[in-house]
Amino acid sequence: MRLFGRESECATIDALLTGARRGRSASLVLRGEAGVGKTALLTYAVEATPDALCLSGIESEATFPFAALHRLLIPLLPQRDQLPAGQRVALEVACGLADGAPPDLYLVSLAALTLLAGAPRTCVVDDVQWLDQESLRSLAFVARRLHAEGVVLLFGLRGADHPELTGIPALDLTGLGREAGVALLGEVVGGPLDRLVAGSIVAATGGNPLALTDLGRELSTGELTGGIPLPDPMPIGSRLEAMYLARINGLPAATRIWLLLAAADPGGDPARLAAAAAALGISPDDAAPAETIRLVSVRRDVSFRHPLVRSAVYNGASAADRRRAHLALAGVTTDPQDADQRAWHRATAAMGPDDETAAELARVADRAGARGGHAARATFLVRAAELTGSPDARAGWLLAAAGAALQAGSPVRTLALLDTADDTALGPIGRGEALLIRAVAAVSTGDPEATRRASAMCLAAASSFAAEAPHRARAAVLQAAEHSISVESALHGTTQREIAVAARAGFGHFSRPGPPGPTPDDPHPTPSPDERPGPSPHAHPETGWGGQPGSDGPAPAPADLLLAAYASFFDGGYPESGPHLRRAVEAIGRAPDAEVLRHVVLGVTFCTLIWDDRTRRAILRRAEAHARATGGLQMLDLVVFLAAMTETSFGRLTEADRYDATGRRIRESIGATQDQEQIWRHPLLLAWRAGDGVPEALQGILPAAEALGFGAMVSIMRQSLALIAVGRGDYAAGLAQLSKLVELGTPGLYSRVLPDLVECALRAGDRRIAKLAYGDLAVAVRASGTPWARGLLARSRALLAAGESAEPHYREAIELMSGTLAVGDRARAHLLYGEWLRRRRRRGDAREQLSAALRLFESERAEAFAGRVRSELAALGGRVQNSVQENDTALTPQEAAVARLARAGGTNAEIAAHLYLSASTVDYHLRKVYRKLGVRSRRQLRENLHD
Repeated sequence: MRLFGRESECATIDALLTGARRGRSASLVLRGEAGVGKTALLTYAVEATPDALCLSGIESEATFPFAALHRLLIPLLPQRDQLPAGQRVALEVACGLADGAPPDLYLVSLAALTLLAGAPRTCVVDDVQWLDQESLRSLAFVARRLHAEGVVLLFGLRGADHPELTGIPALDLTGLGREAGVALLGEVVGGPLDRLVAGSIVAATGGNPLALTDLGRELSTGELTGGIPLPDPMPIGSRLEAMYLARINGLPAATRIWLLLAAADPGGDPARLAAAAAALGISPDDAAPAETIRLVSVRRDVSFRHPLVRSAVYNGASAADRRRAHLALAGVTTDPQDADQRAWHRATAAMGPDDETAAELARVADRAGARGGHAARATFLVRAAELTGSPDARAGWLLAAAGAALQAGSPVRTLALLDTADDTALGPIGRGEALLIRAVAAVSTGDPEATRRASAMCLAAASSFAAEAPHRARAAVLQAAEHSISVESALHGTTQREIAVAARAGFGHFSRPGPPGPTPDDPHPTPSPDERPGPSPHAHPETGWGGQPGSDGPAPAPADLLLAAYASFFDGGYPESGPHLRRAVEAIGRAPDAEVLRHVVLGVTFCTLIWDDRTRRAILRRAEAHARATGGLQMLDLVVFLAAMTETSFGRLTEADRYDATGRRIRESIGATQDQEQIWRHPLLLAWRAGDGVPEALQGILPAAEALGFGAMVSIMRQSLALIAVGRGDYAAGLAQLSKLVELGTPGLYSRVLPDLVECALRAGDRRIAKLAYGDLAVAVRASGTPWARGLLARSRALLAAGESAEPHYREAIELMSGTLAVGDRARAHLLYGEWLRRRRRRGDAREQLSAALRLFESERAEAFAGRVRSELAALGGRVQNSVQENDTALTPQEAAVARLARAGGTNAEIAAHLYLSASTVDYHLRKVYRKLGVRSRRQLRENLHD
């Protein structure tokens, strides 16, 4: 086909198609106003690849979940048995081919990617703005994950932008230039045409190709040759739709009714249209006049010349005619698989309250939700609420619609629906549910005040639940607790201690056992097992909290133990909370995978409070595996973020890098913006690396974190700045930052920074603060008892010790931490011991300890401390070289992830499912890994690639 003035755009498409034939994938969004030529360019691509898969969005189909994706994949569905089981089941449920639990959107998306990669071809999706939300999000995911499959995915979008298409390359189309527009007009007219008149038409229409094409056929010879003035204004955009409407109104009445039926039916099935037309006394032959003037074509299905024609037909009809059309279509839609469409037609035709239709819509909504169509479920429930005559049913359906909209990722719509629901008709349970939904939705909008107040709203929900549903009240308090972890002291309307008090008030009391923790004069703070305080004797009759293990009564659920630990810590501190924290952590470690993932934030937080490195890593790995198995990318993103933070706290920065790269890939897949990406940075990881400009960058982020209400991020920023200061020997600066994180005399949430505070205060000349910090650390370590905690205490005790008495404490610290994952703190113990030895002129011993520290720091590229060690070694004499060399064959994070999984025995398909890629892309990366490492097989990879 000939496209006037689109040589550059055609060349772009040709390049993508050529790349696909060489195995390279690509995606592109063609954006522009109606009629600008998006469809013509997409047609050009289709004609160049005859086996292309094609799809056009239909406005009236946008309420049906995964409808568009199903239509696109119909030719490929026979190959679905080749999909991994989880992907196959998710896709079948989404497409209504099987029953099952609501599928995760991203597992469905991965199934679509795998199918497309298995049969590489061009996929064309026009009128994206009218796709159902689930299909659009799924296809956008596919577009972002394409790489080496030989697939080209092209979108046509009316408008300038769409949030779901963030991150996908786009080509903005504008009108044709004067010469191209005149040439197109001349081709269409095929008769006399004055060039000046043609130029005026091009200018008046902005070079819009559809307007030029239709005007070339619509204007008279006199108008085209200049004998008669041109219309003013010239039809384009909404005026072009008005021009179509004028042509429609000139058709016979029966033809207009037939067109209205076609516009109201999303499927375009000629048989169904014929049946509906017959019910209204219309013959199939009545479509002929519309076909003659090319407004519509009837072949295997009914298609309109342009979406503006469909819009003009439907919006130009009277309300009564539209109702008659929908009733006729409902009457002939009898296939049980089309029950959703039948209910929607009936609902659209309803003039007033219709409880029967409302109930049917509610059932349809439940079916949509069961297929993962949360946006569709919300739409159906809203319409059901509009049709019911019952205030209670209306409020309940609006509340359910708000919950569905939240699951669909539409927090603004969620809040709007909650505002329309009548709280007085909801009852206490409904009001509590509304508060919980509102809290989550408001936070999701990015409103800083909502972030600060969400925990208080959860507590209000708990109060609403308390009388009738105590189990839901507990869950709401736990939700308040979990949210408070990210907000910390920035909470508004409540505090962490008030949340803890609420937990105690609802669930019994906890003992406050044991004397205060040891002081710096008591160098052995870790109690023996017999000395450790036992669980609280005050067990709650429902949860069994405080009951001894093995005692009569039901075993407490992990969620209950988590809440008990939270309550005891924030309302009692370390002396009371130690046993509760340990029991909670152990319970999460034994819980089913789904529960581990659900409570991963509190589980990781409590492991951090007691320095339990092994359980912390185990919880995260189980949570990661379950998130991957279920396709939960949003939760997986959270888990890998926590994992990156965890590995950073261990000082295992290479592993932290791997998780950080995984998180970036996930956020790219789900369309995160640059602003959102900033929120997920890892300041402590940056601090360990301490490159040029890192302190300044962290200082710049600090006000933004404070403004957003994320108190935890503010605290981590301060910890990061302190770490850089300690590495540089600027102890006064480190002391200033750390003093803002702790309240001496009461070891709390940031007791993990106390070892740094001891070092900073002592080296800055404030021994009093150093001893107070050590006393608090001793209390916290007594509650923990883990080797990592005891090692940190021994290191701090060595710093405070006088003369030669420090040496056994340094050795104890290194020995204790050698059996832990805490590489960073072990390396710092070697460093401090080496510095101590150098000051005592034990040069050989000092070099041994400092070299051990340098090996550990350099292996993780921890420049925050490596430079300090090199300076110490240089002071001992001799040349110190940086053992970390840059390597041109270094693997990218993506290649490293593929290599690691391949070395572990994963097949290409298994690796693809794990990394949310296609098997073709995995093969592409694996070949690059082999080339870079100089190996030819997985066996050689296992021999050559080391952790």
